[in-house]
Amino acid sequence: MIWRHGTIVLSINETNQNYQFRSVGTYAHGSFKDVDEDQIAKLSAHPKVKAVGRRTVIGICTSGAFAKDYGEVGFMDDARARWSYTKPTVGRTPKSGKEIAMDTRALALLGVEPELGTEVTLTYTLTDKNQLGRDVTDTFTLVGWWEYDELMAVHFFNISEEYARRMEAMAVEEGMEPFRTDLSVMLANSLNIENTLTQIGEDCGYSVGEKVGQLRIGVNWGYTSTQILDTLDAGSILAITAVLILIAFTGYLVIYNVFQISVAGDIRFYGLLKTIGVPPRQLRRVIWQQALLLSGIGIPVGLELGYGVLAVPVALSTSIMSGKYTIISISLWIFLGRQYLLC
Repeated sequence: MIWRHGTIVLSINETNQNYQFRSVGTYAHGSFKDVDEDQIAKLSAHPKVKAVGRRTVIGICTSGAFAKDYGEVGFMDDARARWSYTKPTVGRTPKSGKEIAMDTRALALLGVEPELGTEVTLTYTLTDKNQLGRDVTDTFTLVGWWEYDELMAVHFFNISEEYARRMEAMAVEEGMEPFRTDLSVMLANSLNIENTLTQIGEDCGYSVGEKVGQLRIGVNWGYTSTQILDTLDAGSILAITAVLILIAFTGYLVIYNVFQISVAGDIRFYGLLKTIGVPPRQLRRVIWQQALLLSGIGIPVGLELGYGVLAVPVALSTSIMSGKYTIISISLWIFLGRQYLLC
């Protein structure tokens, strides 16, 4: 029972994180905000950084069809697009010129049928790191799209890096600041993200903080470990420990009593066989055959029904996290531990 609870807890946690990531807009561990090319090169080369993704925002959509559906126009490389759930399921990411990719609801709001190669006219407002600029209306070629995600707080209009740089040069000539580029990073794990990002920045020779001239970092609060570190105190630790002990103890009692009853019945049965003259060798063969038969049938069927069909799906279906974003997470260590203790 405790192992089933463990799988349910893992699945609920993974599902909750999935919801949080989509609300945040990415599952990258964190980011370095408003960085230049030299900073990107240094930070990307740090050994604690496992993968990087870039994003440059050039404008926003807040009028017309997007008066109630906020949109951002910008460049994302393939890694950042994947981490932000904006990797096209049909077509590809923009590579050059006036190419664009977006979600299906954004296409519907623009009155455009999702068809590769079709023209999309979009009006947006240029924005640098400090201010809004003038409105721009441009016609793009649709090269990819993905299904609309109702959990996402913004529509992403992904354009090519070539177009982003061209618009940045034009905006700077008009007196605006360079556009903001963020470097998203994936680390070895999600433990202590803020301290790890701070250490990376300091190792690269930067002062990390929120003051002018300092390197700013962003931590993905969608990760459970981040939320726990922000809210954990002595009382919370004691409460969590008490719940875990209670679950472990009740699970142990149930399993122990069930097996105790089963073993007592088997002892009487095999005692009768021995009484009527069944040889010990034959008795051992009967025990092994029965054990292998019951294990071969019962373990796979029980795991499939208990975890894949009944326990986890039913538990999640009764929560607010049921739906297409539900994730059933199964840990091999939980099953191995369960089998070890049962043996």
